Amino acid sequence: MFPATAVTPWLHGPAQALTLTTAAQVASTMTSARQALAHQPLPFALIADTQSAGVGRRGKSFFSPAGTGLYLTVAFTPPAALTLVTPAAGVALQAAIANQFGVQATIKWVNDLLVGERKVAGILAEQVLTPRAILLGVGVNVAPSRQPVAVPIDLPMGTLLPAPPAQDPRPQLAGAFLSRFFALMAAPATIMPAYRAHAAWLGARVQLTGAGAPQVGQLAGFDDQGALQLHTPTGLITASSGSIRRL
Repeated sequence: MFPATAVTPWLHGPAQALTLTTAAQVASTMTSARQALAHQPLPFALIADTQSAGVGRRGKSFFSPAGTGLYLTVAFTPPAALTLVTPAAGVALQAAIANQFGVQATIKWVNDLLVGERKVAGILAEQVLTPRAILLGVGVNVAPSRQPVAVPIDLPMGTLLPAPPAQDPRPQLAGAFLSRFFALMAAPATIMPAYRAHAAWLGARVQLTGAGAPQVGQLAGFDDQGALQLHTPTGLITASSGSIRRL
């Protein structure tokens, strides 16, 4: 596993205030970061080479094989633009991936990045009340693993690279993502325009679940707070939480 000092040269702007830690293996970076809140001042970030019990949204497992993915959690003080944390993470990760790998991922509301129709990354944000903090977890499938997928998946898995590279690209990706994320949170008016420019499935027929009764309609867009807008047979509805799948 690379040391925290490998990420430092790639940090810019507000992200330079982060205390970084790396680990060969944890159960979950989210769990470890939550435990660290008791003694670690904000902001800080934890990056692991592998997770034995990686966690995704709504309690789903996140496949986290060693050496081939980026698994990190960053903890920071809750911002005023709280609803834009997950969209900002999607925009920051999309831009970091495009800049480093030349791969144009799209952002699937609310928390996945896709290449084509394959999931290459997931995002998970949690608010902690005591002490007050946001935990933002990111998992990226950088390269294929020889380890078989050992958890249920809701979308076909993809990777940014067709094979593991000779030089580890993860320190640069971690630093670029963190730098872009904190820069975006410092300029919240820029987040949703960038999000819309890279959003997946705009104009497509989708099903929305997890926000009351399931709804089917055309994905119309997103409001300035990051909520989804769906054209249904009964009119336009807005949802701030839930999940969509393409029909």
